[in-house]
Amino acid sequence: MPDAFLDPALPPDLSGWERLRRPIWLYDPVSLRGLYANAAAIALWGADSLEALLARDFSKASPAVRARTDRLAKVTAAGAVVTERWSFFPGGRPVAVNATISAFEMLDGRKVLQFEATPVDVGHAELRAVEALRHTSGMISLFDAQGRSTLSNPAAFDAYGDAGLDFADRFLFAADGEAALAQVLGGEPLAEVLPVRTAHGERWHYLDARQVVDPVTGEAGVLLSERDLTSQVEAERALEDARERAEVAMAKQRFLANMSHELRTPLNSVIGFAGLLSASPLDADQASHVERIVKAGEVLLRMVNDVIDLSELDGGAVTLHPAPFDLPALLDQALGAVEMQATAKRLTLALEIDDDAPAWVVGDAERLNTAIAHFLDNAVKFTDAGGVRLRLQAQPDGQGAADIEISVIDTGPGLEPAARARLFRRFSQADESDRRRFGGGGLGLAVSRELVALMGGDVGVDSAPGEGARFWLRVSLPLHDQADAAARAERAGPLKVLYADDHEANRVLVSSLLASLGHQCDTVCDGAEAVGAVREGAYDLVLMDIQMPVQDGLGAAAEIRALAGSKAKVPILALTANTLSDQRATYAAAGMNDCIAKPVNLADLYAKVTYWASAESAAAQTSAA
Repeated sequence: MPDAFLDPALPPDLSGWERLRRPIWLYDPVSLRGLYANAAAIALWGADSLEALLARDFSKASPAVRARTDRLAKVTAAGAVVTERWSFFPGGRPVAVNATISAFEMLDGRKVLQFEATPVDVGHAELRAVEALRHTSGMISLFDAQGRSTLSNPAAFDAYGDAGLDFADRFLFAADGEAALAQVLGGEPLAEVLPVRTAHGERWHYLDARQVVDPVTGEAGVLLSERDLTSQVEAERALEDARERAEVAMAKQRFLANMSHELRTPLNSVIGFAGLLSASPLDADQASHVERIVKAGEVLLRMVNDVIDLSELDGGAVTLHPAPFDLPALLDQALGAVEMQATAKRLTLALEIDDDAPAWVVGDAERLNTAIAHFLDNAVKFTDAGGVRLRLQAQPDGQGAADIEISVIDTGPGLEPAARARLFRRFSQADESDRRRFGGGGLGLAVSRELVALMGGDVGVDSAPGEGARFWLRVSLPLHDQADAAARAERAGPLKVLYADDHEANRVLVSSLLASLGHQCDTVCDGAEAVGAVREGAYDLVLMDIQMPVQDGLGAAAEIRALAGSKAKVPILALTANTLSDQRATYAAAGMNDCIAKPVNLADLYAKVTYWASAESAAAQTSAA
């Protein structure tokens, strides 16, 4: 026997094995290679020679065979001897043997598997059944009437190991296993997907168990067939979780939409008419009462807007709507919004704009104004003496955009480092006593930070105790042609506007606001009347409520876009309390050009009406030319 084919740690004298007529071979379960085989074993394996047999790559054996090998190595290492029925196919002819497996210690101390085989005369059908049982990926086991394991194929042993071979031990809860055993032995099969405890952790298995007669003892037993469905169960659970999350998100979105409409619609009247009333002749007491109404309405509106903005940000539903706007005018408007509160505290307000700062830029003016408004509200709220400055600085980047920094500087008490660290967190204020003194939900600065981040920018605060504070935001915005902006403003002279809304208070308010801007406003009560008015009349712009009887704003906009000629091109702006991002997308899909939120802000109304009416005018002039 050539020494080159033998492991040097084999005993030097193997002649006794060589003379035996029964097959004997050695196998290393660690290196997964054969170490020795006598002539009978070489024939049983169907090899031409020992060299050919030892050259075989056993590392590519099926998982079931690998699991069986690992089991045998573990059991025999403790001194046990195992006898199993095996099948071989030398030359394609099936041979069944009783294989006795034990541990054999090599000269270097390694323990390998020693196999001795005794041929057994069995039929072909049994041979095929044994091979199928050994190599199937399905877990198949037999148990006696007490639930003790009498047979497990390699796949079952690999799944459960030594500790979980008995019937009840396989269930995640032993009581369930005992109940299942009693059920099967009572004549009722088990076919169910259940959680089980395997050697690899908790899994989900399809269990098919039924009563059988043990062919060896003749007594009742249980045949258990299992399939691992963990991946499928987890996928179904993930799908169900996703479905539930989607349903919750949809319910939340419906709630937000309803809350937005039901709260903003009455606020539109409260703030709008109070604003109109404040511009009329009033005595000192009346003016003070109106001022309190406006202030209370604006505080409530900010809280509503903050809650809705945060909910949309959480759901990833906020979409920016960039459009050209006058940045200095936006800042002036923002500063004007806190003028009443500042005057009541005898604070000075100042707007500082660098000489090289651009006038017109492209961005989401509404979102930017929200962020600035929160900075200004905080500055006025926490400053008791002195004043508040709003400053604009800009640096063109040479590529058609500008790096914008907007800062709000106050002469308030300043901030400790610990307070600065938590300022931009949700539901957090610099000092919890501030909540009792000034109110507020601690949402405004968090909203500002997240909205500016959505624009690709950043926010921060510079402050020290006793030195006031400077809140800043930085964002890059594309520049807009100022000559074009000026031409637009010049083109937008007195306009003829159509406004559709089913609430009389809203119609009176908006028509009054437009009249104060020098525009004529016709009003109708629903979408169908709006379509008829556009078909029969000539309007520079249409303002459209969304929720109306007879025909809603979306249907009306779609019909107007289907009209013949230039009437189909009239700018249509949604004027609604429903301003969630997905709702805005729906308005755009119906053919609307833009959206104005209720409660109506006069500056926002002026800017958007002017922009879209002048855009339509420019388009008409270009077409005529």
